[in-house]
Formats: sequence, C-alpha cells, structure tokens
Amino acid sequence: MRIRHTFPALAAALIALAGAPSAQAAAATTAAPAPVAASIRTEAPAFAGHTYLLKLDNGAVLRNSYSADGATLDWTALEGPMAGHSGSERLSVRAVGEGLYFVNWVEASGMTVSHVMDLGRGAVSVYWTYATPDGGRTGELHTATLERVAS
Repeated sequence: MRIRHTFPALAAALIALAGAPSAQAAAATTAAPAPVAASIRTEAPAFAGHTYLLKLDNGAVLRNSYSADGATLDWTALEGPMAGHSGSERLSVRAVGEGLYFVNWVEASGMTVSHVMDLGRGAVSVYWTYATPDGGRTGELHTATLERVAS
C-alpha cells in the first residue's frame, strides 16, 4: 500500500526535474542557450597525478596511475583473475561530491569499467561489463579499498 502512494510522488518529482516537453520547447525558444565553455569543468580531480592500489573483493589487486590532469589512467593488474594485464585508458570523470568521483572508461576489448571513488573513505564501488562467449554481455559489481601509494 505504501509503495502505491510513493510511486506517484516519485514519478511527479522526476517529471518536474525533467520538465514537460512543451515547457522545454517553450524555454528553448525564449531563453538564450548557455555558453558551452561555462559548463565545462576544467579543474583536475583530486586523484589526478597520483597512483593508487585498488584491492577488490574478488582478490584482484590493481595499480592505477592517473595523469596530472586526471584524463587518463595507466593500470596494471598485480593479483587476481587479470594478473599480468595492463592498459592505458581515456577517462570520463565527473565530481559528484566532496572527494567523490564517478569515473568511466571503455577498454579496447570492449570491457566497460565504472568507478565511484570515495577518496575520503578510501573506497571504490566498481561495475564492469564484458562480452560473454555466447555473444552476450554480463556485468559484475564489486567493492574495493583505495590506497594512495605515490604522488
């Protein structure tokens, strides 16, 4: 019974956030577009220029070194199922809170990796997807500890 009452309120809130299509169209014709440069964040993320050890709940240990601007990652799997593999990735990064970052990349193999990095707690939520032998895809959700080992 409670869910029935909560869902309409949640739906109304989402619609209000998204705006009705007619309201968006009206706003688009009456308001000047915001300059693109003003919406681009140029500040480097707090993890930029540092190297971290990630210890995942599945036994994997990764060494992640981030470029000075935080736009690229060089990683090496030291232990676990991917031990010996490494790569260099172009990152998409978004600050989502104080010391909290959403980081995503797509590897050459087609594997996608998403991290929510909590630098204050030294914790990472990890989600990755990869192709399966039958042509499908699967995903895995993991947790990791994050330890800065070099600047």
